[in-house]
Amino acid sequence: MAGNWLSTASGIALAAALAAGASAQDAPTREDVIVVTGTAIEARSGETLQSVDVISLNDVVDSFDGSLGASLAALPGISTTSFGPAVGRPIIRGMGGDRVRILNNGVGLVDASGVSVDHATTTEVLDAEQIVILRGPAAIAYGGGAIGGVINVIDGRIPTSPVDGLFEGQAYAGYSSVDSGHQEAARIRTGVGPFVFQLEASHREAGDFDIPGYAESARLRALEEAEHDEHEHEEDEHEDEEVTGTVPNSGLTFDTLGAGASLIGDWGFLGISVRSYDAEYGLPAHDHHHDEDEDEHEDEDEHEEGDPKIAMEQTRWDIRGQFNFDLGPFDHLDISSGIADYQHVELEPGGEIGTLFESDGWEARAALVNGHSESRWNGSVGIQMLETNLAASGEEAFIPPVSTHDVGIFAAQRYDLDGYGFDMGARVERRELDTAIGTDRSFDTVSVAAGAFIRPADGLFLGLSLARTERAPNDAELYSDGLHAATGTVEIGESTLGKETGWALDGTARWSGGAWRMEAGAFYSRFSDFIYLAPTGLEDPVEEAPIYRYLQDDATLWGGEFYAERDLTVIGPWALVGDFSLEYVQGETDSFGNLPRMPPLSTTIGAELQREIIDLRGEIVWAADQDDAADSELPTDGYTMVNLSAVAHPFGSDTRLIVEARNITDEEGRLHTSQLKDTIPLPGRSFRIAILQRF
Repeated sequence: MAGNWLSTASGIALAAALAAGASAQDAPTREDVIVVTGTAIEARSGETLQSVDVISLNDVVDSFDGSLGASLAALPGISTTSFGPAVGRPIIRGMGGDRVRILNNGVGLVDASGVSVDHATTTEVLDAEQIVILRGPAAIAYGGGAIGGVINVIDGRIPTSPVDGLFEGQAYAGYSSVDSGHQEAARIRTGVGPFVFQLEASHREAGDFDIPGYAESARLRALEEAEHDEHEHEEDEHEDEEVTGTVPNSGLTFDTLGAGASLIGDWGFLGISVRSYDAEYGLPAHDHHHDEDEDEHEDEDEHEEGDPKIAMEQTRWDIRGQFNFDLGPFDHLDISSGIADYQHVELEPGGEIGTLFESDGWEARAALVNGHSESRWNGSVGIQMLETNLAASGEEAFIPPVSTHDVGIFAAQRYDLDGYGFDMGARVERRELDTAIGTDRSFDTVSVAAGAFIRPADGLFLGLSLARTERAPNDAELYSDGLHAATGTVEIGESTLGKETGWALDGTARWSGGAWRMEAGAFYSRFSDFIYLAPTGLEDPVEEAPIYRYLQDDATLWGGEFYAERDLTVIGPWALVGDFSLEYVQGETDSFGNLPRMPPLSTTIGAELQREIIDLRGEIVWAADQDDAADSELPTDGYTMVNLSAVAHPFGSDTRLIVEARNITDEEGRLHTSQLKDTIPLPGRSFRIAILQRF
C-alpha cells in the first residue's frame, strides 16, 4: 500500500533533515507585513478592504486537524460541515457549498465535493505551502460561486522560484491518540540550470475515533425514547444497543503523490505538475444502533468489512505561469489551469456499489496584472473558464448526468492615495447546464462591488464596501431527485430555480499600536431568491428516509468577527501574550424562518508564553447553545473545550516540534453546522505530537 512505503520514505527523509537542521543556522525571521498574492488585488494583509487570512506553512502544521474545514475552523468566521473526520468543507460566515469557492493554485478542484456534504475535497492540508482565505465581496472576481468567500490552497507543486543550493524541501510526521492516527508528508525540490523539479507525497491514516459518551445527542435519544414508548405495544422484542465511547466506521486513509517542474528566469516562470489522489473512508452516520440479537449471529470481522464506505480517486494535471513584461499599465500575465479525472464510489455494506460519481473537466484562468511601484493603481483584468461533466450511476444515483460550462470576465482595481483610497470590481459570467433529461438551463450573471478605505492614524485602517452579486444555481440544486444513501436522505432539486441576487455591506477595522493588535469585521447581506437545502419534516415511504428539498426564498444574513491580541508582560526570558476572538452569524428566510445549520456564537480566549526556542499556549474555546434552529432541526447544546500546546525549535528555526492536548476535559461538543450533529459529536480528549523539518 502507498502509505507503507511513504511512512518509511518520509521517516528516512525526516531523519536526514533533522541531521541537516541540527547544524543549520536559523532562517530569517518572518516579516510582519504579508503581501496577499494570488488574488485579484494584491495588497498587504493589514490593508485589504475585506477580512482576509493568510495561513503560512507553520500555521498549517500547528492547526492541522485532518480535513480542510476542521483545520481552518479555529479562525474567526470559519466553521466546517464535518461529515465525520474525513470530510469537512469550510463554511464562511454561515455560507458554504457553492457559495464558498475552494481553489487549488487559483483554479477549482474539479471534484464532487460541492454535490453533497459527505464528499471530501481533493485538496490535502499537508500539501499546502500557504492558504489564503477571502471573506465576502473580496472574492467577487471568482464568480457567483464565491459569494461567501474564497479559500485558495497554494501547494507549491509547481515551483515559482529557483532552489537555494543543491536541493531543498521538508518532511512532516505526526500522531494523534484519539483515533490512533498517523500522518506523513515529504517534499523535495532541486534545480538544474533554469529548471526546478519537485517530488512530493503524503499519507494519513486513522481508525475509529473516541468520543466522551453517547454518539447520539441527548435530545435525539429523548425523541427516540418517546417514539419507542408510543409504539411499544406494537413490537418490543428487540432492544437497540446505543453506541458509546467510539464512533464505528469512522476510519480513513488518504494518499497523494505528485511531481512538478518549472522553467524559471528573469522573464517569470512556466511549470507543469501531475498529482494522484486516493482516499477511502467510512460513513459514520450509518448503523449507530446495533440490534443485540443480530450481533449474536454476526461475526465482528465480517461486520467491519461490510460497513458502508466511500472510495475516491483523482488524477490532476496543472499548468501555471507568470510572464513579466511592460505593457502599458500591466506588469505581468498570470495563467493557471487544471485538468482532472475524478471518480467516487459509494460502497454499500458487503462491498456492492450503491452510487458511482464520475467527474472530469478543466478550469483555466488568465489575468493581466497592473501595479507598477510608481502607480497608484493595483489590480487585474482577466478571464476564467471551466467545463465539468458530472455523472452518477447505480441504483441510488440521485442526480442525472450534467455538463456545466462557465465563462467569466472580471476586473478588479484599487486606487491608493496614501491617506485613503478606493476598491472596485466587476464580473460578467455565463453558465450553461446540459443534461441527459432535456432540462437544459442557461444563466447570465453580473456582479459588481465598490468600496473605500481610510488611514486616519498610524496603524489604523478602516474600510467599507458594498457589493451586488448574482449566483446561478448548480447541478445538485437543479437536478437532484432521489435517495442519497451516503447521507441517508432523499434530496429533491428544482429545475426551474432562478438565479439568486445578493446585496452585501461589509466593514473592516484594523488597529496595531503599542502592545495591541486588533481586527473587527461586520457584514449584512440581503438575498433575493436565496437557494438552500432544507429538511421538510417528511419521510419518503419507499426509501424510509427523511426528505430534503432545495427551496428558494428571500433571506438575510448578518454578523461579524472580532480578534484582539495584546502583549501582557515579560517574565524573565518569556513574553506573555493574550488573545481573544469572537464570531457571530445569524441567517433567516422571509417565509420559512431560520436557515439550517447556522454556526452559534463562539469565542476563544488564549494565552501564550513565548521565547526563542519554545512557545507554550493554553486556550478555552466556548460555543453557545444554538437555539435558532430551522424547522425540523433540533437545537444544539453549547460546549467549552480546553486546549494546551507547545511548539519548540530544538534544532533551530528549521525544526518545528508540536505537542498538543485537545479537549483535555473530554467535553462533549457538537457542531450545529454538521448534518450529523445529533449522531456524531466532536472527538474526545486527544494528544497529538508532530514534527516539521525544513532542509
